[in-house]
Amino acid sequence: MSDMNKNIKALLAFLDEKWAGFLGCSPSQLRDGKNHVVSRSRQASIRQSPWPLREGPIAVFTFGKGWVMSTPENLTGTARYLCLDKSFEELLDEGDRLSQEWFDRGADHSENRGDQGYVTMNKLAQGLGLRGWSHYIISYCDPDSFSAEPDEHVVEITPDLPRIWEQWLAWPGPMVGPVVCKHFPVCDAFGYVLDEKLVSAAQLEARLDEFAWEYGVDTLPEYRGKGYATRLLKTVTSFIICKGKIPWHYTDHYNRPSRKLPDHLGYFKYAEGLFSHQRKNKEE
Repeated sequence: MSDMNKNIKALLAFLDEKWAGFLGCSPSQLRDGKNHVVSRSRQASIRQSPWPLREGPIAVFTFGKGWVMSTPENLTGTARYLCLDKSFEELLDEGDRLSQEWFDRGADHSENRGDQGYVTMNKLAQGLGLRGWSHYIISYCDPDSFSAEPDEHVVEITPDLPRIWEQWLAWPGPMVGPVVCKHFPVCDAFGYVLDEKLVSAAQLEARLDEFAWEYGVDTLPEYRGKGYATRLLKTVTSFIICKGKIPWHYTDHYNRPSRKLPDHLGYFKYAEGLFSHQRKNKEE
């Protein structure tokens, strides 16, 4: 076995152990190709769980064949009755199709995204006050095999660069920006700059105690499709690795542009999951 294969095998074992602990199953259950309903582990705090698991009480995790469904303890019996004989695709019902249509229409948040299409999962979650579901594709970077050349157009966004900092403070996108920083203790920001214009911005969105760090990225509409976000995220990936963390990426299944980023960056697909989202309080 080559050193690279050994590295990937060790990384996969590490990731499996982490996710199994968060979900409340064993690592072998993740990959045995069977369907399992388990109760959410009480040993892993909500704070330490990866972001999608912090958002709601129900998650379904799959590598393509079989799945692990993590629910509150009082719902495990109902989950087994409703879901145990269904494939992951069957659990998605019409939700993915309706969400894709919503995204293709322009992702207007005044419209219903398609959450009502996850019929089986909504039946399971009755009474939990959920606001919806996300089908995420989860990818990771192997730190030992990643390499990237420095890019002169990429800068770290700090007040020491006043013209870039001013553009950052006024950044129009919802995925990155100073407002996001109040939710994360790790929030370093980077930008792709052309002729002193900030055309793409990326920012870490992580906590110090997490084993893997992720990020948000946004590019001005007129500069999309030119590879700027990919070049920018190569620098961000290197930064995360230098901090001793594993870079990771997740995106909604319907978001085709975002789904291409891991391949461009050299990440590998790890898993898919359907994650619940708790309804937010008005003050949040």
